[in-house]
Amino acid sequence: MKTLGSRSRNENTKLAKIALYALLAFVAFTIADLGIIYFRELMIPNQAPPKKNSSIKPPAFIDRSQFSVITNRNLFSSTGVMPEAITMGKKTEDGKKQDNAPTPSQLPINVIGTLVHSDPNKSIVALELKGKNMTGSYSTGADVEGLAKIERIERNIVYIRNSNTGALEYIEMNSASSKVAFGAAAKTEASKPGKEVQMTGTNTFAIKRSDLLKYTNDLSSVLMQARAVPNRDPNTGEINGFRILDMQPGTIYEQLGLQRMDVIKGVNGEPIDSVQKAMEMYNTLKNGNQVKMQIERGGKTESFTYDIK
Repeated sequence: MKTLGSRSRNENTKLAKIALYALLAFVAFTIADLGIIYFRELMIPNQAPPKKNSSIKPPAFIDRSQFSVITNRNLFSSTGVMPEAITMGKKTEDGKKQDNAPTPSQLPINVIGTLVHSDPNKSIVALELKGKNMTGSYSTGADVEGLAKIERIERNIVYIRNSNTGALEYIEMNSASSKVAFGAAAKTEASKPGKEVQMTGTNTFAIKRSDLLKYTNDLSSVLMQARAVPNRDPNTGEINGFRILDMQPGTIYEQLGLQRMDVIKGVNGEPIDSVQKAMEMYNTLKNGNQVKMQIERGGKTESFTYDIK
C-alpha cells in the first residue's frame, strides 16, 4: 500500500510541474503579444524607403524583331526586289501615300509657257523636251512622253510626278523668258519688228521655215505679245475660237495679217475650241508646209493661207 501511495504522489508532482510550465509559457506568450501590440505602431515606417538604382542587365540573347525595320524595308534587296524609293513619301492612316515637299526636277524638260484656267483641270503648260528636241502642250494629268505626269499647273511653274522615282517635282519657267511681257519696252529677238512674213496675195502669205522656227522656239515670248480670250457662241455658250483683244505693233501676229478683235476659229479645218488646241496650233505652224487658218472678222469667216518654205 505504501508503494502505491508514493507512486501516486510522484505522478501528481510531475503533473503539477507540467501545469506550472504551461502556465508560465502562456503568461510569457501573453506578455509578448501585448508588447507587440504596444510597440507595433512605433515599428511601422512613416516614410517611403529611398529608391535604389536598379541595374538593367542586357538580354542574354538578341531578339530578331529588333531588325524587323531592315527586313521589312528590304534595304539590302535580299528578296531580289528593289525597295520603294524613300522620296515617294510616307503612308497615311488610310493607306494613301503622303508626298514629301516637291524638289526641283532634273528631267530634260523646260517650261516655255503656262495658261492657268480657273478650273485646274483645264490649265495648259507648253513644254520643251530637250532630249527629243520637241515641244508640246499638256493638261493636268497628262503623261509627258513617259518621263513624268502633270500633277498641277500654276503661273510659270508646273508640278510633275517623276515616272521613274514617283517623287513630286517642279519645273519653273526660265527667268530669262519670263521677263518679256505685253507692253514692255525691252523685246527679245523674236519680238523685234521685221518682215519675215511676205504677203503674196489676198489673205495669202509666205514665210521661211528658219524664220518661223525663230518664233516657235521662243514660244513664251510670242504668247506675251498679244492678249486673247476665249470666244463663246452666244447661243450655246461653248468656246468656238479665241478673240485677239490687243497685240504689240510689228509682232508676228500683225505680220500674219491678224487684226485686233479677230477670232481665230480653226487651223487646217480643225476647230480651235479649247486652250490645248490653241497651243497645238504652234506645232502645226512648226511642222507643216502649208497652214490654213480660219478667221472671223466683222461677222464673216475668212481663210488665210500660209506657205512655209
